[in-house]
Amino acid sequence: MESEPTNNDPPLPEPSDDDDLVDTAPVFLQENEAEEVQVDDSAPIEDEEMDTNMDTNMDMEFEGVAPGSSDQMLEGAEEEEGEVALPTLTLDGHRGPVYAMSLVSPSPGAYYLATGSGDDTAGLSSIDTATGATKFETLPGHSESVAAVAFSKDQTLVASCDYAGTISLWMKASDGLPPPPASPSTPDSPAAPTTYKLDRTLPPGPTDVEWVAWHPLGNVFSVGSTDGTVWMYLAKTGAVMQVFAGHDPDNGDGGGVTCGAFSNCGKNLLTGGGEGSFRIWNPKNGLARHVFKDGQDNCQFTKGQVTCFHQNLGASKDIVAVGGNDGFVALVHIPSKKTVGSGLHHSPEAGETSSVECLRFSPVNVVNGNLLASGGVDGNLKVFEIGVGGGNQSGLLRSTASHKSGGVTCLRWKETTGLDRAVYTGCADGKIRLWDVRPSTALVLKVFKGHEDMVLCLDVLDNVLVSGSDDHKIHVWAV
Repeated sequence: MESEPTNNDPPLPEPSDDDDLVDTAPVFLQENEAEEVQVDDSAPIEDEEMDTNMDTNMDMEFEGVAPGSSDQMLEGAEEEEGEVALPTLTLDGHRGPVYAMSLVSPSPGAYYLATGSGDDTAGLSSIDTATGATKFETLPGHSESVAAVAFSKDQTLVASCDYAGTISLWMKASDGLPPPPASPSTPDSPAAPTTYKLDRTLPPGPTDVEWVAWHPLGNVFSVGSTDGTVWMYLAKTGAVMQVFAGHDPDNGDGGGVTCGAFSNCGKNLLTGGGEGSFRIWNPKNGLARHVFKDGQDNCQFTKGQVTCFHQNLGASKDIVAVGGNDGFVALVHIPSKKTVGSGLHHSPEAGETSSVECLRFSPVNVVNGNLLASGGVDGNLKVFEIGVGGGNQSGLLRSTASHKSGGVTCLRWKETTGLDRAVYTGCADGKIRLWDVRPSTALVLKVFKGHEDMVLCLDVLDNVLVSGSDDHKIHVWAV
């Protein structure tokens, strides 16, 4: 069902007074008022007034991998297989590669998993870890591969987006409780009630949607497209709030908006493009606060496509790591609009094997979020110590793990206590590995086997690990 936009939509919650950026929540626009905002990259971008009390004298290079160097980082020792773990549960509702997933937990032991697949469907699974019961539902209405799915912050909505530009919103059932899963021993038992029902399919907008990201303070979300635009919507009505334009849709080597997310405080929209730029947008007026691009304003940046980025949630929460398909990694400081660190995951002379596929800062409970893990097509996992604030920005390479049989496609840190430092990696060889990254040469703690093809996505929450693969399967492990 689809409701008409209203003029009484409440604003997003106001950020706290101690936020160090001046802008507030974005202005809500009606769908027919949205305009594309053209950004002229050739002209200097005027800085807005910002509180830049943070010491930004943090320019550094990752130790041993200076920009422009052709030296490879440590390859690591021959991999030693650790303890083998087989899937606890398997979901096989998809009939195509599983490209994307999002995992939430409405209550202890109960999980919802949204997935997107090459079979032109989204999926929703309910998982009960206490009984081992599962239920898979297909979320229909898509006509192309579903490349992006995500739960809203309050878990009341799921967004699913496909390469035809279809954006669907699914609303949680009114009772707010997970459905009783069908018992594995009685497969003919009545199906559980639908968990999420279609709320609306948005009117045509962007094409070939690559990603979806929810706002941290309210039910607002953005999507990025291969046509070079980013669209921001109000989930309550489906109204278009802003359309951001500036990324090159085609630079001859692939274009569009490859990755995006709202900043931790919610006052910025961050996007990476296939033309090699990383942009900080003002959601309120649709203008770019700053564009990071190699050679622009003496900026050293990726000379290829921006492939991924991740924000630090720890002490240096305004630092964003940005990776490119030429192996380059840059550290960007949002308030000062400066590149404060740079280095190489892998030598650009390696060609296609240079690409950085995933970046992830450690969680707050692991060295206060100041370790950065990078995974690449070269098959290496690298862990760097980034430092805190304006202090030691050594960019020290702390640990290296070598996957001898395929590239690293995805990674997640393990939430730990004490001195443990461990990273899960999904690999092109179909395996997931848990690495102890305290030693300089990381040690394999556990190998999760079960997939018969490349691991394309994974997620970890509490003591549950889920993964999706080119083999069409979703595996679940108790960890």
